[in-house]
Formats: sequence, C-alpha cells, structure tokens
Amino acid sequence: MDLNFNNYLDFLNIEQKKAVENSEGSCLVLAGAGSGKTRVLTFKILHLLIQKKALPNQILAVTFTNKAASEMKSRVSSLLNQPINRMWIGTFHSLSAKILRAHCELVGLKRNFIIIDTDDQLKLIKQICERERIDLKEKTPKYYLNVIDGLKNKGVFANNLHSQKYKKSDSNVEKIYKIYQEELLRLNCVDFGNLILHCIDIFKTHKDVCLKYQKLFKYILVDEYQDINKIQQSWLEYLYQINRNICCVGDDDQSIYSWRGADVTNLLNFEKNFSNIKIIRLEQNYRSTQNILNCASSLIQKNSGRYGKKLWSKNDMGEKISITGFWETGEESIFVSGEIEKLISKKIPLSEIAILFRVAAHTRSFEDRFINLGLPYKIIGGLRFYERKEIRDIIAYLRLVDNLNDDLAFERVINVPKRGIGKITLSKINNISRINNVCMFDAAEMFIQQHASKVKSEIHDFIIKVHKWNKIKKDINHIELTQIILEDSNYVSYLEQEEKNSKNPENLNRLENIREFIESLKDFENLEGFLEHVGLVMENITNTNKETITLMTMHSAKGLEFDYVFLAGWEEGVFPSMRSIEELGNSGLEEERRLAYVALTRARKKINITYVNQNRYSYASHDYNIPSRFIDELPRNLVDIKDSSFLENNNFFDNYITSQNNYQNHLSPGRKRLVSNYKSSDIEWDFNQDTSNEENMKIGDRVFHQKFGYGKILFIEGGKAEVDFEKSSQKQIFVKYLKFMN
Repeated sequence: MDLNFNNYLDFLNIEQKKAVENSEGSCLVLAGAGSGKTRVLTFKILHLLIQKKALPNQILAVTFTNKAASEMKSRVSSLLNQPINRMWIGTFHSLSAKILRAHCELVGLKRNFIIIDTDDQLKLIKQICERERIDLKEKTPKYYLNVIDGLKNKGVFANNLHSQKYKKSDSNVEKIYKIYQEELLRLNCVDFGNLILHCIDIFKTHKDVCLKYQKLFKYILVDEYQDINKIQQSWLEYLYQINRNICCVGDDDQSIYSWRGADVTNLLNFEKNFSNIKIIRLEQNYRSTQNILNCASSLIQKNSGRYGKKLWSKNDMGEKISITGFWETGEESIFVSGEIEKLISKKIPLSEIAILFRVAAHTRSFEDRFINLGLPYKIIGGLRFYERKEIRDIIAYLRLVDNLNDDLAFERVINVPKRGIGKITLSKINNISRINNVCMFDAAEMFIQQHASKVKSEIHDFIIKVHKWNKIKKDINHIELTQIILEDSNYVSYLEQEEKNSKNPENLNRLENIREFIESLKDFENLEGFLEHVGLVMENITNTNKETITLMTMHSAKGLEFDYVFLAGWEEGVFPSMRSIEELGNSGLEEERRLAYVALTRARKKINITYVNQNRYSYASHDYNIPSRFIDELPRNLVDIKDSSFLENNNFFDNYITSQNNYQNHLSPGRKRLVSNYKSSDIEWDFNQDTSNEENMKIGDRVFHQKFGYGKILFIEGGKAEVDFEKSSQKQIFVKYLKFMN
C-alpha cells in the first residue's frame, strides 16, 4: 500500500471514509461481513493522529481478543512508521487491568495482585464449599463459578446480590459469592470478572479517579460492539461522559455469543445510551460473490431485532448455492470428500476449503472419511473426534470389557465418573499387579481382599459391572453393549450434570458426541472391528502437512474466510438448534439465523449446503429429519436443490410425508415445495431393524440395508447373514438390520 499522510483517505470507499472522518459525537458503524471494519478502525486512529485531534495516549481502542488488539497495534504502527506504545489499545480486561494496577489500593488490593485462572477459581470455590459444608453432589464448583461469573457480567456486586432477587431459591450462591470475594482480596488476587467490576467500583466511588480517565480519553473506539455485555457497556458509559466522542463498530447480524453474556441490545439501544448520534452502514462486501451476499441478506431479513442493511459487491455474481440431501451421514461425507477431490484436481489449495458444523460432534464421519482417503485436515477450536475426552473414556470402557488385561484402559476408567479412587489407591493396585505378575483388573480384586479401604465397595462394584459387561457381550451386539455400559456406569448422568454446570455451548456437546459415537458403531459388525478401526485412526491422526482442509463449528469460524465452504448438517432440530429455540424462544431462533448468516458469509466463491434425512442419532429412533427452515428462507432462484441418487431411487420424502402427516401440516409453502418433486412409495418401515422377518429369511432372498443398499443373502447363521450387495462388497450383517424385499 503506497500510503502517505496526504492520500490515506483515498484508500477508503465512500462509507468507510464517512466513518473515519466522523470523529465528533457518537457514531455507530454497522459493518457488514467482509466490509472492512478493521480498516475503518485502523484508519480512524490514523486520522485522529494525523489531524492532531488527539495524542496517542488520548485514544482508547477496545477490542475483544488479544490477537485483534495486537493486529490493530501492528497495523497502526506500520502505517505511521513508528511505535505506538503509549496508545491504549487492548481488550476490556487488559485495559481494566492497566487501570486497576494504578489504583488497586482503592479496592483493597496491592500492586502485585495476581490474576488467577479458572482452575484456581474452582479450587477456591471448592475449599469454600467444604469449609461451609455445602453439598457439592448436585451443584458443583463449576456451577457456582459460572453463576458468579454471570453475576459479574451483569454488574452485580457480592454485597448487593440480595437486592437483585437473583437465584432467590439458592441461598448458597449469595454466601459463596461473598466469601469468594473476601478470599480473593485476602489472597491479593482477582479473576477476569473482577478486573472490570473493580474498575466500575472505582469509577463509582472515587469521582476524582473517574474524572481523570474521562478527561484523558478524548476518543473511544470499540470493535465487535455487538458482543459486549452489560458490565462492559457500563464501563464505556463511565469513560464517555466528559468528551462524549465514541465510535462503536459492530454488526447486529453477527451477534452469536449470547451464551457467554453478549447482549445485542446494547447495540440496538445505541441511540438511547449515547448522544449526538450518527449511524453509518458499511454494506460493500469485498469478500463474496453477489449470489452469496443476496442469499445471506435474504435470510437475515427474517430477523426483527436488527437495524437493517443489505450487502452488495463489485465481485462477479458467482455460482448458485448448491443444496444436497442425503440419506445418512456416510453418504454426506462421501459426497463432500468427492467435491473436495474435484477442487484438488483444479489445483485449489486445501487451505481455501472449510467445512462448518453447528454441532462439533458431526465432524466424526468426515474425519473417518478423510483419514481413509489420506486427505489432511485440522480441527479449529476443538479436538479431533477420537481425541475428545468423553470418546476416549467410552473407548477405554469398551477396550477393558473386550480385554480385561488392558491396564491402560483400566487406569483411565476406574475413577471415571469419580468413585473416590485416587492416586494412592491406584499405586497400591499397581504394586499388587507387579508383585503378582497379574493385570491391574485382577490386582484390584486382590486389593479388595487385602485392604480395609474406604473405596473397597466402589472398587468391588466396578469389578462386578465389568464382569457383567464382559459376560453379556457375547449375547448382544456392540451398540447395545455400549448403551448398557453408559447406563450402568452412570457416565451419561455424569455428562448431564456437567452440561448443567456449563454455560458454553462449545462445552455442551459432550452428549451429542456420545450419540454420534454410538451412531458410528453401526458401521462395524462387532466390537473387535470397531476397536481395530479406532487403533488405526489414532495411529494416523497426526498430520504434518502444511496444507489442510479446515473443519470447525460455525461459532469458531466467525472472522475467517475461505474460497470454498461446505455447510454440513442443515437439518431442522440440528440447525436451528432445538435447544436454543426451546430455551430462548424467538430470540434463540434469531440468534441461530444470525449464525447461519455468519456461516454463509465465510465463503468467497462457492457454498455447498448438505443435510441428512435419517436422524443422526437413529440407532434407537424412528425419527427422520427434514431440511432446515433456513434452506427454505434462501431465495429459490439463487440455489440449486437436489438429492442424492439414493433418495431419488427410494422416494424418501414421500415416505417421510406419509408417516409424518401431522408434521407436514406445519410446513411452510416453501418447505412443502422441497418435497413436492418426489413420488409416493408404498414402502413404510423402520430402517433401523426389522425383527419380524428374521425367521423367514433364507439364502437367495433379496434384502435391503440402510447403508449398503440392495443385496442377496449368500449364507445365514446365528442371527447374521452374509450378503452380496449390488453396489458394494460381500459383508456380514445382523439379520435384524435387513429389510426383506421379496
């Protein structure tokens, strides 16, 4: 960029230039996706300095991440060709820490106070609960920490919690919160929530200090304004009062973080909270084709909680959005991998290809497919499916049941969920194992006989259960075995409790991961085959390639962009999330729609949307999915809707409609249109299993399997059949999963 102090405004479009030059008063810049909001903020700082409207230390620029703050500092420094160390550029928390260091004694802290992390916070709350004899079986330290953090985000202090009528039914919250704050002061510590809360306390009770910063900051700039919470809004309002110059850049259509306290109403109420208002819309998009922007704009217009804007671009119109339906997840991943291989053949870099999911668990079938094909990939914002803790836990249970000599599996699950079996007990069992040259499972049985331990009954109960599972595995399939293990071990209850104690939906996916795991078992004939597959997957899970396909959730994708984007799992109940709608009603639906808008606007050139008709967790269900309502909300003339050859041949939609008439009555006209091209079929049955025909099936019968299609029975014995599939190879299948077609 050949920029100098005379021509810098020439590098901006008309609306960007307006936003940069509008320095006095309160300005809300509604920056659409890909419209150059970072450039506006950077050039605005540059403009204020070049025009000598402020000294570097008189500009307060607030970002949401340290990375964004560092990038902004680097850009401004590069444009000015000089360091900008005196500037107040940082996150709400880092800037608050800077203020707090200078005035810590006003809230009872010393200058060398420590900012503690989540682990230390949990330890402190646990100690408080134990000291106060508060039962932690139902509500864990994590629960109380999340409640306290939520209170701090709302600006609720410990000493006035009772007046807020919050969690009135839980008196323990008030007690723990007050003691927790007292302990933090005693230890000369703060948590992240305290950084801002202490500043608010100082601003409120020490007017001279507040006035100092109000006078200092002549101009306040705020990035990602749609994501701030109540206490951050209050922090800004205190500092704004003297000079009253603030510029907030955000996008009400990209507010997707309500679960972590973000409140889009701060943006929507901008005109009420500040004075001398001007609103500028950045609608020119530099990222995507016009077709993509038209689809995204049409979708987001269905939301009522927004200022309103429409993105446009000088880019080409581009291709239509492709929407493809599949019968099951395996077919979906095969299609996507095939499309990716076509892109590779056209020399498209893998780094320009991304697959976005609403639910993190749904990466599994794609990961398996990519590993089989040798396609390198990476997971952004999370672990690979088989690396996730809950998946490793369940695999360890299965390994132990399959092989009682598996000491590594034994050590992993003996205390998961927690049974009070600590390191000392494990060390004793280990010693018995070495001395007697037996596996740890056998050593645990010997430990019970030799020691009068408090955990003796827990170990005995665990051993009894493992013996039971090991015995029944011969009589049931590996899917049923896994379900029994999950139930008997209380692992599902453990995850449900963890779910209640977590606010972050990225951490609320453990149960979905377990369901996806059970679904994955359907691809294997027996437990041994599955465990062998997992061993091979874990062996090949590392990847040294620089070029990789990117897999991530839609939440993790915000701020990123790719040439080619695949949006998987667009099924009603999955996306939009049933949970979001049930918990938050219309506001939840609108946030889900904003998430869809974010997902669509990640793409520069081409979008493929896919959905699966069979319930993703249908191992014990008769349910079928229908396409997401968001598909219906896309302009018909800008999308290309088709279904796989499997669905076309088997008339899925009519089968679905025939068996789900009540649901169909609630479909919008557009969604009915999606299914109108399919002819009726007389076949109606549960695709999962059909036990009624087991005794009647014989060699030579034509059968159907939900994954492998049509085939002929070659041999039957013990509830299993050897089937020669027409579009696959010969496979052994449980008879109950076959449909008799003769």
